[in-house]
Amino acid sequence: MPEPRFASTEKSPVLPSHRVPAHLARRFHQICLGVTAEILLHEDLTPMLWGVMAAVLEQPGSGQRQLANSIGVDAVNFGQMIDFLEQKGLIKRQIDPDDRRARQLYVTRRGTDLRRRLRPSLLSAQERLLAPLSKTERSALLDMLVRVIEANDSYARPGNGRRKPRRTSDSRPADQAARR
Repeated sequence: MPEPRFASTEKSPVLPSHRVPAHLARRFHQICLGVTAEILLHEDLTPMLWGVMAAVLEQPGSGQRQLANSIGVDAVNFGQMIDFLEQKGLIKRQIDPDDRRARQLYVTRRGTDLRRRLRPSLLSAQERLLAPLSKTERSALLDMLVRVIEANDSYARPGNGRRKPRRTSDSRPADQAARR
């Protein structure tokens, strides 16, 4: 399957003031998502949905809440993604025999086949992404990213860094509005 190229060939140099971890991580994440999204586009999947499916495949039989926590996604969004993947026939939920209120997650045969089919293209895209680095540098980069992420995992909460919703004057409780 030929891989589409939507990205501009124009380079965006990194400004000196942006040579800080937060900005570089955001740009790197943006690039990684773009590379992955090009491949998943034809399957009506996003990189996040693919990541959820991969997590279920790596930890079959896990519960939704457990998996959501392990990949840093809030439980409500995770549940919606599982609903979508289940509707596409890629994931199935089964009642947990130890807790009938809980559901265990499994990738279906269709999901496994899709992963088997797309995995070579996705791995190739990752290789192209890291092509500017030598093999030793690639390994070092991944090792360092893992080390930084594991050392700072307490900051990896769902929704962390997002703005809190602003309250408008109309959204205040009536008793507060009356006091003004």
